Amino acid sequence: MNWLKNWIFGNKAPAKEDLQTRYLSDSLAFTKQQQNTRLSSNQALAKPAAAQLDPKVRHLRDTLSFSKQQQQALLHKQNEHERWQRHYGSLHIDELKKLSGIEFEDYLAELFTSHGYQVQMTPSTGDYGADLILQKDQHLTAVQAKCYTGSVGVSAVQEALSGMAYYSCHSAWVVTTGNYTVNAVELARQSKVRLLGRDELGKLILQMQNLTAN
Repeated sequence: MNWLKNWIFGNKAPAKEDLQTRYLSDSLAFTKQQQNTRLSSNQALAKPAAAQLDPKVRHLRDTLSFSKQQQQALLHKQNEHERWQRHYGSLHIDELKKLSGIEFEDYLAELFTSHGYQVQMTPSTGDYGADLILQKDQHLTAVQAKCYTGSVGVSAVQEALSGMAYYSCHSAWVVTTGNYTVNAVELARQSKVRLLGRDELGKLILQMQNLTAN
């Protein structure tokens, strides 16, 4: 029989203990592989079930999330209004001339908001002629703001018209703390641009302060 073992296994046939050990090791490896396969299958089946939330639960979760976002937006708006009131709320027309250009635009944004407009600020540079975009009842207005002590010329009217065209607005305004030259008034009349000078601006401020007081 030795010659048969040597012919099959070579000069050194594996011992009986080695065969048993190898068989046991292979059996354990196969069992572990089967367990891993079963676990992976169970996890794959569990994912779709977890992903399919009850529609009522999903609707409630989305509603709560939307409500939270609305509350945060309202709180932010209230904080902005309080900040504006602290800085500008008691200013009068003559005091506005002390503001910088950006501060004046910020002031006008809140002023028009108090009069029922939705206000969008344009970039501080490269605004294409409009500093503010006002919206009320689907009507868009491009506003060019000029914080001047003197008279505003035709260039401001031209800038307002440019902003109206670029932002696809229906009308254009120029708002200033000063007055307008004769040429600016004539160009505005021909091009239907509304000019708000110190008198018109003062009336809007007074109306806003009355609304705030009430």
